[in-house]
Amino acid sequence: MKKLIAAETVLYLVFMGMDLFSVGNSTPVKFAAILLLALSALDFREKTVSFALILTMIADIFLLVLDRWYVAGIACFLGVQILYAVRLQVKDGSRARILMFLLPIAAGLAVYTSYGFGLTEALAAAYITLFACNLVQAVGCAKRDPKRKWILFAAGLALFFCCDLCVGLHNMPGAGGEALQRFANVAMWGFYLPGQVLIRTSAYTKN
Repeated sequence: MKKLIAAETVLYLVFMGMDLFSVGNSTPVKFAAILLLALSALDFREKTVSFALILTMIADIFLLVLDRWYVAGIACFLGVQILYAVRLQVKDGSRARILMFLLPIAAGLAVYTSYGFGLTEALAAAYITLFACNLVQAVGCAKRDPKRKWILFAAGLALFFCCDLCVGLHNMPGAGGEALQRFANVAMWGFYLPGQVLIRTSAYTKN
């Protein structure tokens, strides 16, 4: 695991430097970092985390590498959050948590039918709703059971969520002003990769 973190750190410093100083195209370096994480997950130490990281890589093929087929990419990320909800469900063992699955579905349907948006917006609404529920539950798990495993998982989801907030700003050109837009463009990956690494590390930590 130490070698993986060292490699991810090197890749992180490279693409962040490229983005901060506008040097070349950092996409191949970013995808290499995500691909490396996905390959490391093939040990299936924790199946939910392993499948989630593989789905994350597939989502980034659509959204980052190809920069097209956004519905497929968002659907993959929704699958990621479903897997993390399952992980939290197993941890808490509460059947009442099934509401966490119904809430995003309702949100997606409401966006799709009531407000006239398309499938992309509906999936995004379902995704971010489930993500917010997962984050709240993960923080609760870390408080109730303050082992390193759940602290790392909650911190990873928090950074991942910050990334998505930056993505939201990026997709609203002009929102918040030019300085905030520049920050969001760089910070989305500044949050994203560390979040993924923390989530991966949480699968290796028992106490």
